[in-house]
Amino acid sequence: MAMSNETMNLTERDDSNFFIRFVKYFIPWKGDKSSEVVRKIVFMCSIVLFSMSINQLKNYLVPSEEAKSYTKDVVEQYEPKFDENVNYEENSGSDDVEIAQPEVKQQKREVQEWAKDLLERNDDVVGWIKIPGLEDYDGNEYINFPVLQGENNDYYLYKNIDREYYESGSIYVDAWSNINAEEQTDNLTIFGHHMGYVGTSFTHLSEYKQGADFLKEHPIIEFNSIYENNCKYAIVSCFMINTKAEDDDGNLFEYIGYRDFNDEDYKFETWYDEITKRNWYTNDIKCTADDKYITLSTCSKLIEENLRWVIVAKKLTPEDDIDHIVESYQDKDDKDIYFPAFWRERYGNNKVDQGWQL
Repeated sequence: MAMSNETMNLTERDDSNFFIRFVKYFIPWKGDKSSEVVRKIVFMCSIVLFSMSINQLKNYLVPSEEAKSYTKDVVEQYEPKFDENVNYEENSGSDDVEIAQPEVKQQKREVQEWAKDLLERNDDVVGWIKIPGLEDYDGNEYINFPVLQGENNDYYLYKNIDREYYESGSIYVDAWSNINAEEQTDNLTIFGHHMGYVGTSFTHLSEYKQGADFLKEHPIIEFNSIYENNCKYAIVSCFMINTKAEDDDGNLFEYIGYRDFNDEDYKFETWYDEITKRNWYTNDIKCTADDKYITLSTCSKLIEENLRWVIVAKKLTPEDDIDHIVESYQDKDDKDIYFPAFWRERYGNNKVDQGWQL
């Protein structure tokens, strides 16, 4: 029976004021039948749950907007601007500097102009990363951040560029990799949170699960250390990886450990074989141990926190034909992809995309 009819009937049989009659309709009252008591209790529980949901939604959305506003302010103030054309011979920001003996010269890189104000704000800044064209409805890139490097890989997990608590954390480079005036690690691992519906940090890397067509639309990652200008990387591999050996029958590909390929325990050939067999896509990109790479790593929410979604990209060289690279991206058959056992138990040997929120 509709509430209007109920309240009308209450008026006919109850001489108390309207407020009392109204309360009696919703709250268990002496003389109510058991079915009526149950109805009222269910209704009250629904009201409580609805109020809690509204409060949780508010707690969820307000920090999300604050996080986006904070990031937007940083981008507007510090984002480096480069032209579209890459000069592959002069994109390192390097100068010859005399050292030791006057006749000996060593390539030594200098901090670029775009990075100097950032370093004044935080001297842990080591670069800037951006995925051009991966944008929200307002035309702002989802991934467009300064990159930091802490004393360990937990330091910037929940800190912003001002070293204050920040739920989305920062984008940061593996603490045991080198980015300095003398050298840069062969393969830099760069970490960022997956923030679900909030959408900040590295959340939108999950969009690369969509398929080769999406990859063709967004094949390039721009990463510049503070010593570089206008460097671009082409995506080589996208894959799921376990972080604990027990989640893959005792197998563990320690992708973070492959920093420099001259390390006896971390050979390029082994690394390349692993990122190739796990790759969701095929391509014609030529990769060698002499190239430079970045590895972007974020959590996957499709199962549990022990899985990571990883994207590897190679720094473009004069020999690379970006149009050919883009054309070469193809979806790999599921049967040809290596998935961790933990994944296969849940989804079989299949690619899964449930949206960037997961």
